[in-house]
Amino acid sequence: MHAILRRKALELRLKKELSYGEIRKRLGVSKSTLSYWLKDFPLADKRILELRRLGWQKGEVARERFRNTMRKKREEKERQVYDKYSTRLSKISKEAIFAAGLMLYQGEGNKRDPYRIVLANTDSKLIAFFIKWLEQFLGAAKERLKVQLHLYDNMNIPEEINFWKSELKLLDSQFYKSIVRRMKKASFSYKESFRHGTCQISFSSGEKKRELMMAIKAFGDIYLK
Repeated sequence: MHAILRRKALELRLKKELSYGEIRKRLGVSKSTLSYWLKDFPLADKRILELRRLGWQKGEVARERFRNTMRKKREEKERQVYDKYSTRLSKISKEAIFAAGLMLYQGEGNKRDPYRIVLANTDSKLIAFFIKWLEQFLGAAKERLKVQLHLYDNMNIPEEINFWKSELKLLDSQFYKSIVRRMKKASFSYKESFRHGTCQISFSSGEKKRELMMAIKAFGDIYLK
């Protein structure tokens, strides 16, 4: 139920540009819940003025403006932290990147299959990083990678497939047939713009899988000494 209400709230905010107050009236969602769902989707100043002329109460206009102000402050703080680490990480060594890839696979990768390197995630940048990592550190040929997408029936399937092809820069022949699941009421809403399903990449090689797993073990043994 929450997933459905959240999807409706996002649609009312993004497509109809309604205020928090109007969305609460239509959906009966608490103020705190709505604030959490919509915190990253503020109304533009122009839209706030437009709705004010249509009869908004002054208090609601003030609240929308306050949310915009707080969002801008948060974004500025995030930008400062980003710049700090962008400068710091631009000097990172190859060995540190190698260790980052090992720990990524230790946390997210399939460890059971002795003949395939398999990693799945919803973040396209994380998948793209690991593909580049495989090429650079394990000498895995990109053209031998295979991809399977796990999508939901409320998605635009061709659009999502094209999204992953573009993000990962892979060929049509490298994609298996996508698995499309029915969207259940209790499931997370993949209607949100930053969600494109789950992408699973795999590389078949017992030798490369052995090398990867032993490198992870060696890193853990050395670091925990």
